[in-house]
Amino acid sequence: MPNCNKLTLPAIISFCLSLILFTSGCSTIHQSKTLYSPYQKNIESVLDTAGGNRAQIETFLNKFSNDPEKKQAADFLTANLPPCDSATLSSDLLIENLDYAFLARESTLWGKDVSWADFLNYVLPHRVSQEEAVKWRKIFYQELLPIVSKCKTMREAILAVNLWCFSKTGFKSTQRWDQNPLMTINRTYGRCEEAVILTICALRSVGIPARQAMVPAWQHSNDNHTWTEVLIGGKWHYLESANPDYGLDYAWFSGSVRKAPLVESYAYGNVEQPKFPVLGNKVGCTLLNTTSMYAPASRTEILVTDNENKPLNNVTVYFSVFNYASLRPVAVKQTDEKGKTSIILGPGSILVSAAHNNATAYAASTWIPGEKASRRNIQLKLSPNNKPEGTILFRFNYTDKLAQSAPAKNSEGAKKIEFDTMKKGRLTKIEGMKKGAEIFDRTLAGSIAKAGLNTPQILNALNSCSEKDRPFMVEAIRQMETADLTKIKSDELTSNTDLALKAREEISKAGLKYNDKIFTQYVLSPRIMYEQLQPWRNCLYPFFKLKKGYKISDKINSVSRFAQTLTAVSRGPLGCGLTPVGVFTSRKASNNDEINIFAVAALRSAGIPARYLDEQGWIELFNGQKWIPYYPENDSMTGDKNATAESTAYYSNWRTIKFSLNGFPKINKPPQYFKDFTISKLQNDSFFQVVEKTIYGSCTENLWEINIPDGEYYLISGNRNANGEPTISIIPINKTQ
Repeated sequence: MPNCNKLTLPAIISFCLSLILFTSGCSTIHQSKTLYSPYQKNIESVLDTAGGNRAQIETFLNKFSNDPEKKQAADFLTANLPPCDSATLSSDLLIENLDYAFLARESTLWGKDVSWADFLNYVLPHRVSQEEAVKWRKIFYQELLPIVSKCKTMREAILAVNLWCFSKTGFKSTQRWDQNPLMTINRTYGRCEEAVILTICALRSVGIPARQAMVPAWQHSNDNHTWTEVLIGGKWHYLESANPDYGLDYAWFSGSVRKAPLVESYAYGNVEQPKFPVLGNKVGCTLLNTTSMYAPASRTEILVTDNENKPLNNVTVYFSVFNYASLRPVAVKQTDEKGKTSIILGPGSILVSAAHNNATAYAASTWIPGEKASRRNIQLKLSPNNKPEGTILFRFNYTDKLAQSAPAKNSEGAKKIEFDTMKKGRLTKIEGMKKGAEIFDRTLAGSIAKAGLNTPQILNALNSCSEKDRPFMVEAIRQMETADLTKIKSDELTSNTDLALKAREEISKAGLKYNDKIFTQYVLSPRIMYEQLQPWRNCLYPFFKLKKGYKISDKINSVSRFAQTLTAVSRGPLGCGLTPVGVFTSRKASNNDEINIFAVAALRSAGIPARYLDEQGWIELFNGQKWIPYYPENDSMTGDKNATAESTAYYSNWRTIKFSLNGFPKINKPPQYFKDFTISKLQNDSFFQVVEKTIYGSCTENLWEINIPDGEYYLISGNRNANGEPTISIIPINKTQ
């Protein structure tokens, strides 16, 4: 006799969706909120930003016009879309995301216990950070619902979800741009922020409120860290993402975070009644200052005045810590009409800086718990011709019993056998992909296998590729970033190769010829800088291809004309930059990087070799003989190496700076760039930025010789004592030195 009480997962999902549709029209819980939309102004702005993608966003909004509760949720989600999403997301993605968020709300034990406001801010959102938005919610819900259905409490479910995430991925450094959660699963590893993205998406898929928290920069060491926060019964708890070694409120960083200069947590949209101080309301995002949740914290007030003590309104104040041998901002605030702003900070030393009308001020602020009750207030008295210079000890060490009880890193203990089994299962899948790649093409197997679980897509593209195109596709695969190989689809790889070769043939007929190496690196390659990869060639080639009878200069000018029509749009910390597809669709950009990355893509789509010099801020294109500068917003400067002071310095002979670093211990190897010292620029007279690429040099017997374009720089070094506290040296390097 059949078991009539047993339902399959698809049947459960179908039943739950039907139940929601049946009951939502009768619900009176939130109907009073839908008489008007408080988000209308923001929605109109988002629709304007969407450009050619406007119809997709409108379809999403109209889908729920007869369901007051879902309509309010759709309005909220839309009102806070970052530009990268409004310009490119499909209505299908947004609809599926919303439907399955409500399904999780209805079908889990804790779903309805989550307040409406917390549901909007921490369950409904389709994204976590700056990853590409993808369809993850349905996939995760279907796999995780059977797991959490066995859990009796939300706390138990959180740990079960985190264990599931661990089964999918491990920790390893990757690239600068964030992987989406499906990429991290395909790759089977990711850095801490990518583990956070995966874990938060997984938690939200089963109705658990979750958000990202992070220390933007440590002061006791280099780098930073980010983790997951979960809301249980109205209280936030922290969790090391995709790592079951620890439980709630107990992780390897529990001791380190006690010395955090600042901890910030992210909420999608505006938080109506925040439980922590608001660090800033950015576009579509609320930054919450949650430092007091993790470390001793103290509020300090900053007064910014001119040289005559007159308060200055709307001045940007930067708060920086020593990290990677430079002073890196961890927070930014604006002064009010009284010239004041305030911030809650953890223990230790901070550089506070501001600039206004060619006047500047820099002040070090130190607070050590046990020595002082609180951090002192600060006055920044701005004066002209004021530059940061000198030597100072940045302190942070203090006696802290709570830090001493923190766990050691990787303390798996009794569960080690279980965890090792999960790791082995994850890695076995990758080994299978590697073997398949070796069978297909042994010489290319190493590159193909970087695609991880996406390997079949790469193999399919190679298998369907013509003999003529195959050598170029092979070389493209060899040069592609691992992150790109884990997400690119077979048809995208095929069309990218096909259209790039067509563009090369068309531009060659017009007189521009180049070798295969330049073609592969600067025409065929779909990656330009650190943008999220989207198949832009399909979109841009029809518009920018060189048509018969047109000159190459006409095509370059057409890219400039398009770039000059772009209008500015603001973006917040959530969402990646506008991709070339997003810029093309919306006719907008939020910064010069987006404009230049788009222009490079447009030139490559026309078969013109191009690359972006991001530290310089301009493009170079290849004219058949040499690389020349190109400024898409000012095409009259094309080819002029003396167009700006910066370009003159870059294309002239670079200067040599000779120096030695004193005070470092006598060891076999000299002080290292980034770790012990940097050459940094002072941006906007307010904060430092390390020179990463436009520099080279060597060291002989502690004497460094650094080559760099002419300009104003700072030599910054830091020698840490036994407690890890750095003695920082800041030395200006002027043009005349």
